[in-house]
Amino acid sequence: MDPQETIARTLRASGQVLIVCHLGPDGDCLGAGLALAGALERIGVDATVASEDGVPDSLAFLPGASRVVRGVPDALGIPVAIALECSTLDRAGGLAPALERAGTLIAIDHHGERPQDAQLTYWDPDAAAVGELVMDLIAHLGVAVDRPIATCLLAALVTDTGVFRYANTTPRTLRLAAELIERGASLGEVVRAVYEEQPAPAVRLLGHALVASQLLESGAVAMTAVTPAMLASAGAGPDDVSGIAAALRTISGVRLAVVLEDRGNTVRVSIRTRDGVRADLMAHALGGGGHARAAGAEMSCRIEEAVPRVRSAASRAVRSVGDDA
Repeated sequence: MDPQETIARTLRASGQVLIVCHLGPDGDCLGAGLALAGALERIGVDATVASEDGVPDSLAFLPGASRVVRGVPDALGIPVAIALECSTLDRAGGLAPALERAGTLIAIDHHGERPQDAQLTYWDPDAAAVGELVMDLIAHLGVAVDRPIATCLLAALVTDTGVFRYANTTPRTLRLAAELIERGASLGEVVRAVYEEQPAPAVRLLGHALVASQLLESGAVAMTAVTPAMLASAGAGPDDVSGIAAALRTISGVRLAVVLEDRGNTVRVSIRTRDGVRADLMAHALGGGGHARAAGAEMSCRIEEAVPRVRSAASRAVRSVGDDA
């Protein structure tokens, strides 16, 4: 029996399912989680989507986004839990204990490393987005994709492929996107909400971050740090940091872009790469994880300690590939 059918049988037999997103959830993780929750409720399964970091403003348009919770009561009995894109449970942050308490833990992921600690795993590193895997799973559940589910899944595909621009886009990805559009999802709506309706504070913060950025390794690395003072000056919040690394990656010659977010005693690191540089390997060196082209880490230290460590890791990541990638 394939993993999709085994997982589908487990979910159908469960009266309650907890779906947990990774820290700093993106459109793929949240879109896939909300789509799966919607499908489960269609077959009478009570589904809760949890994200310790909540929902970024740019993804608030997703059907069901208002239902996402930030925490789960310790006393809550969880028969089945799903960890989305969490190769290790610490990627779920403060929600990791809830995953550990579950009677059955299911991991669904498409990152380079096979997830650990789960009884059931659906893992496909060749998939462009975890939304592709969830779309397969919904089919195994026997649920027809309606417009709300299609919108969530299309957001998953769009965000993890950079609107189908990244090298992870495959013919299958495009066929699935076409099917979702046929089911009522609007590509224009998703692109506009995620990429073309940025709040003014986020744009001001991007300006501060770009001014503070540095080019290293002969222009192959772009690096910047977002400080509390920058956030205050821009009137921005932590959610507004997303997108800065992707903007740095558009600089001509840059193969690795990295953003450090100063949170006092911890530092969030966002990494975006191209031209063969492995973001996930750099993230692993810093205690994090992610995709080959997009990854991140959370470092338990002050920004002054994190900067040289991140700079060294970035240099190693670029030099390990060479100039002919």
